Amino acid sequence: MAELPNDIPGLLIPMHGRPWLVPNIVVAEIVPLRQPDRPAQGPEWLLGWIDWRDESIPLLSFEKLNDSSQVTIGPDARIAVINTVTGKLKFYAVIIQGIPRQSRIGKEDLVEEPVESGPAEAMYVQMGGDLAVIPDLDAIEQALAGLMP
Repeated sequence: MAELPNDIPGLLIPMHGRPWLVPNIVVAEIVPLRQPDRPAQGPEWLLGWIDWRDESIPLLSFEKLNDSSQVTIGPDARIAVINTVTGKLKFYAVIIQGIPRQSRIGKEDLVEEPVESGPAEAMYVQMGGDLAVIPDLDAIEQALAGLMP
């Protein structure tokens, strides 16, 4: 049996509120902010659809999906294209608030914080003095599955 690595490459992604902490492999690409091509019809968290690499993908507000606040688009906002694990969609996009910072994530680096998490958050962790949220990517994909016919 192969030995598990001691750490993995990760990203600390600036969001409105607490940054996301995810493995690098979750993010397909960071692209400049742009208006959705097709306006949203559906839940409040769905901002619309954008064209990315000849595919139409949903653009969502994590904050609205997580029931935590209004849609915020700061001066450094961008779009992160996220790889999916399950479902009919291969990708979706979220508004982020700046350029992600690379980081090595080690098991011993993460300390779970007893903070009440929202419906799209797996947990809060302390990493090197920063409080970050690990998003519940399965919950996000479940919400997106409801958009597909």
